[in-house]
Amino acid sequence: MSGSQPCFHCGEPVPAGSRFSVDIDGIAQPMCCPGCRAVASLIADSGMASFYRQRTAFSDKPAQDAAPSPDEYRLYDDPTLRSQFCHPGDDGMETASLLLGGITCAACTWLIEQTLLREAGVLDAQVNLQQQRLSVRFNPAQLQPSRIFALLESLGYSARPFHNSSQREQVEREYRTDLRRVAVAGIGMMQVGMFGIALHAGDMQGIALEHQGLLRTVSLLVASFVMVYSARPFFTTAWRHLRHGSLVMDLPVALAIGLAFTASVWATATGGGEVYFDSVVMFTFFLLLGRFFEKRVRRRHVLACYDAESSLPLTVTVRRGANWDRVPRRLLQPGDKVRVVAGETIAVDGTVQQGTSSVREDTFNGEYVPRTVAPGDAVFAGTINLEGSLELKVEQLYDSSRLAALQQSVERAQRSKPELARLADRLSAWFVACILLITAATGLAWSQIAPDQVLWICLSVLVISCPCALALATPAALTSAASALRNKGVIVHGENAIEALARARLLVFDKTGTLTAGKLQLQQVVPCSQVQGELLSALASALQQHSNHPIAHAFRDITPTAGITDAIHVTGAGVEASWQGQRVRMGSERFCREFAPGLPAPPDTGLYWVALCTRDRPLAWLGLSDQLRAETPAVIAAARQAGMALALLTGDSSSAGNQLGAELGFDHIGIGLSPEGKMQQVRAWQDAGQIVMAVGDGLNDAPLLSLANASFAVAGATDLARAQADFVVDSDNLAAVITSLRKARECTRIIKQNFAWALAYNCSGIPLAAMGFIPPWVAALGMSLSSLIVVMNSLRLNKSRD
Repeated sequence: MSGSQPCFHCGEPVPAGSRFSVDIDGIAQPMCCPGCRAVASLIADSGMASFYRQRTAFSDKPAQDAAPSPDEYRLYDDPTLRSQFCHPGDDGMETASLLLGGITCAACTWLIEQTLLREAGVLDAQVNLQQQRLSVRFNPAQLQPSRIFALLESLGYSARPFHNSSQREQVEREYRTDLRRVAVAGIGMMQVGMFGIALHAGDMQGIALEHQGLLRTVSLLVASFVMVYSARPFFTTAWRHLRHGSLVMDLPVALAIGLAFTASVWATATGGGEVYFDSVVMFTFFLLLGRFFEKRVRRRHVLACYDAESSLPLTVTVRRGANWDRVPRRLLQPGDKVRVVAGETIAVDGTVQQGTSSVREDTFNGEYVPRTVAPGDAVFAGTINLEGSLELKVEQLYDSSRLAALQQSVERAQRSKPELARLADRLSAWFVACILLITAATGLAWSQIAPDQVLWICLSVLVISCPCALALATPAALTSAASALRNKGVIVHGENAIEALARARLLVFDKTGTLTAGKLQLQQVVPCSQVQGELLSALASALQQHSNHPIAHAFRDITPTAGITDAIHVTGAGVEASWQGQRVRMGSERFCREFAPGLPAPPDTGLYWVALCTRDRPLAWLGLSDQLRAETPAVIAAARQAGMALALLTGDSSSAGNQLGAELGFDHIGIGLSPEGKMQQVRAWQDAGQIVMAVGDGLNDAPLLSLANASFAVAGATDLARAQADFVVDSDNLAAVITSLRKARECTRIIKQNFAWALAYNCSGIPLAAMGFIPPWVAALGMSLSSLIVVMNSLRLNKSRD
């Protein structure tokens, strides 16, 4: 086999005389070493040769001994270390979370998942490409973690236990490196720019040769440091892809920078010709700055990634013999007895054994009104015990809990996001190919006309055609729009969120806490006796002074009546007290009907009804509701005016959802929906070609927000909702959603203008440069001016009105 052949697996050159090969799809493919042959054989023999057709980049070269050998990973089987990344489930299975290295595309995730699923003992394997995270559920009786590590190593991927801290350290390290590269290029641009001005002035007015040589030499030293440190990524990326026969935007960039720098070095050494050190460092700075802004958006998103488990208490009160001891939550086992006091977050999925209370479950259903629980009722991790103390029997630990399933739904939704980057890469390859062909044709033509001008004319073509303006057209506008929105209280997370928002035509709202304020208010009093309504509401306010139930918030602004004594709070039912010599109750229908059997049925409306009675005498029904935000009607009207179709998806199963949707004129109303139900509905719309934007606030909205093409978390949203949303509204005003929609559409218009200018510049400048009318220094100036025009046009987004 020839040494010029690349290895089919890793892309490295095959050494001369090598005889390693693997039969893939009936063709003997060359391999560079036994390690690549072993990995490729494993993939082909497992029936997964389609991996090579799906991949978008070569795999990392594995170790020479690629045979799976778990011996070196035995330390991960140690119970102490194992507990840090393996979590037991209630069925005896374990789930391991690993941080992967070497994965480059969706084909890598498919290969890893399929390989692991073929291993005995593996029940499930999922790879999150964005977070480079692997989750493996396995049977510890059949498989040990060391075997999983060995299998991943045999495929050519590195693995280590996943921790949020290690992921963040990696992101922060890359961020600091990128920032240093931009800073060095920026400082170099200022220094070389001053020398460049002096040299250009000297060319026009005259300059001593020794002074010219000194300025050129100093410029060479500064530009060399910028080339070696800041511009290095352009050259390494271009060379790596070029070796594998792939054209990327960094190739003409590297050629232009490299040729301009080489020509300038030659001119400095010989004392003749022009130098372009200022153009080299300026070009490098502008491109690095644009890419830095883009990476900064991705960094904010990664740092915002939220682990639902972190919302649970680290320790719990559990029965150990005759005592109640405080122990780490991770030491719990199914069947343990746990005590949860009022106000504490429930740490496990379990069944109530003793006690009654109210549990707030808006984590899952978005409903503000809590659920009353008693012995035999199920409760879930992540919900909040509001009133009485509960004793629970542990049924499910975190990994098998409803909360963990919600987190997994978020991660699945993230993987469902469209990958627009692939289309951009294909288009850029064609653009680069055209630039190179034009440059080659220009060089060939001028080699016949004026051979001494070939280098400078080809350099002019490369410089003037460098896609600096094209590369900045989108990120400059997106950065400016994000800055404008930030000034209006909206933080942009998603990389493609503004573009997707501009194209959205279906607006999906959650109800509780999004369209409504998320707080109950007294809406209606229906007397059942001759007592006046003002006295009834004052009496109810006085009773609720003795309750910490969310209903009590509805009466805070009502002046309570005097004379309430001996108040008793009955957990999960209501309040009983003495008033004017008689006992009075306020609470659920069942609680009050025990006192007053003649209590009529509550009115049939969408309100949440609470009864008020004395012994044998019903007094009133009090209707509570979650009031609309003041700006909601105007927001809905503005969305209609913007051409948006409207949908309401809520976990509230009461008639309030249908009533609110009809009142506001929604086109589609879905009530009583679980997080998975919301995702199914949005996915159905997307499959039908709709671009969906969603607005929510709760933990139960996180999968929906992650799946939608563009999503908003409103003020007061949970951490998970904020982490998964593309836009976070910090101001307590829903109108920011419409402001963002208008700004996104304006940003799209600016981007189109930028592209039009950049293409017009290239289409007019390239022919002139190819004909020799534009010297390299004018080409460099034109390139800089075109980039400046794009940036200035984008900055209009900060000044324009909504």
